[in-house]
Amino acid sequence: MPARQIRYSVGDSGSRGGFGLVELMITIAMVAVLTAIALPSYSYMIRGNRIVTQANDLLSAFNYARNESITRSRGVTLCAADTTAGTPAGCGDAGDWSKGWMAFIDDTAAPTDPPPTAVDAGSVLRTWVGIPQNVLTVADDQAFIRFNPRGMASSNPDPDVVFTLKPISDCSNQQQRSIVINALGRSSSSKVNCT
Repeated sequence: MPARQIRYSVGDSGSRGGFGLVELMITIAMVAVLTAIALPSYSYMIRGNRIVTQANDLLSAFNYARNESITRSRGVTLCAADTTAGTPAGCGDAGDWSKGWMAFIDDTAAPTDPPPTAVDAGSVLRTWVGIPQNVLTVADDQAFIRFNPRGMASSNPDPDVVFTLKPISDCSNQQQRSIVINALGRSSSSKVNCT
C-alpha cells in the first residue's frame, strides 16, 4: 500500500497561531497608556492608606494608655520616642512623634512634670513605630500625655492636645488628619484640607 502524501499550499495558514509584531506593539502601547492613567490614582490611594493606618495607630495608642491607667489604677504616660531600633530607654522630644511613641507606667508626683529621662524597660507597656512617609506634629511641642488612674489626660500647657498628620509630599484634598485628645482622655480624628 503506497504511503499517503500530504501537500500544503503556499497560502495555507490555518494551523499557524500567535501574535504578529503589529499586534504586540498595539498591546504594549495600550498597557502603557492605562498605566500612565492609573499610576497617579494608585499613588494617591497609597498615601491615603498610610495616613489612615498611622491615625488609627495613634488613636489606639491613646485608648490603650487610657485603659491601662484605669485598669491598673496607676499613671500611664504616652510619649514621643524613637522606636525604630527597638524599645527606647527614654522619651524623646516633640519632634520624635514621627519616629514612634511608647506607653509606660509612670507614677510621677505632678501630672504635668516631664516624664523621666530614663524609663525602666520593665515599665514599658507597648511601643508603636511611626511611618517615615508621614509627618506627625503636635501643637505646643507636647512630647508626652499622661493619664491619671481615672483615665483623665494631663498635658501642658493646653487641656486639649492637637496632632497634625499628613504625607511628607504630595498632600492633596483631605489627606491631612487632625487628631485631638481632650482633658477627659478622649481622642478623635477628623479629615482636614492639606496645608
